[in-house]
Amino acid sequence: MKKILVIAEIFQGRVRQVTWELAATAREIQTGFSEKQPLPGIQIPSITIIVPSNNPKPLAKKIAEQTGMDVIGLLIPGLKIYTSEIYITCLGQGIRKLDPSHILVAHTSQGRDFAPGLSLELDAVAIPSVNGIRFDKKGLICLRPVFDNTKNMLVRPVSDRPLLLTLMPGAFKPDIQKNRKPGCVDIQMSSFKPVAGGKPCIHHRQILKRPGENQALKAAKIIVAAGRGLGEKENLQLIFTFAKHFSSSAVGASRPLVDMGWIGYEHQVGITGASVAPDVYIACGISGSSQHIAGMENAKFVISINKNPAAPIFRHSDICITEDVLEFIQIFLNLIDTIEPV
Repeated sequence: MKKILVIAEIFQGRVRQVTWELAATAREIQTGFSEKQPLPGIQIPSITIIVPSNNPKPLAKKIAEQTGMDVIGLLIPGLKIYTSEIYITCLGQGIRKLDPSHILVAHTSQGRDFAPGLSLELDAVAIPSVNGIRFDKKGLICLRPVFDNTKNMLVRPVSDRPLLLTLMPGAFKPDIQKNRKPGCVDIQMSSFKPVAGGKPCIHHRQILKRPGENQALKAAKIIVAAGRGLGEKENLQLIFTFAKHFSSSAVGASRPLVDMGWIGYEHQVGITGASVAPDVYIACGISGSSQHIAGMENAKFVISINKNPAAPIFRHSDICITEDVLEFIQIFLNLIDTIEPV
């Protein structure tokens, strides 16, 4: 029987949050094959999670307990620090023996680094940056963002080769449930043998923190985040004024504003910026790309202001305000000015 393989995201000896999202998507794919009429001769795939590490046993046990899925702890003695060369070589060896139908990898800096090489190593079909899946009578359909994240492209894989998907963090609800029967844990040994003259081609040097990281953004209880819906750079001042009316607040921004030079990188929220977890997140004129959602998904309460009622950000919001963001904030500020202090 074919397998759905999940490559757990391990960083500095810990299981990263996106691993639970990968497990949830694997279960969704498995359910899709069982509920929809599969193509003739196709069996329902099982799910196995692979944990590459120089000490995989405790990590594999934790994942097996929290997902109820079978886990292979891939023991790689030389894997003290991640490199794409070690991952591609060792994962390629192990995965080839398992003959999977699907391989799920996180679309993170680490996943984007090794996934292309792994797909070549396995002669697999790769679909990157997947932010949704669905099934019809013909099988699996993958959704991925296009046109600067304003639209989704629907992609149907038609090859018999293994399918490698990189999944956008924050796009799928994580799979963590209590009282599940733990999956089986199997620790397997793998060895890394460099091909270029017996020496590794890639050497790890160091991990650098992002420059200009905004600690105020990380510590803020309320974040007011600006997007392209503001229209012009000059309108950012309105956002700063708006944020000052909330205690323990900070101003965030979507990546397009940073790319256009409207605001500094230290304000960027998203997969390539800061990951934040405020009590309240106020999204002002932000459409809601999966990259941005990944950075604010841990906010306790989300308020979104956008004149587009179909804005993706509304699917992740507790309160949705369908208004022009500039008009709404100006009315809010005018009302505040009329209230006499007690």
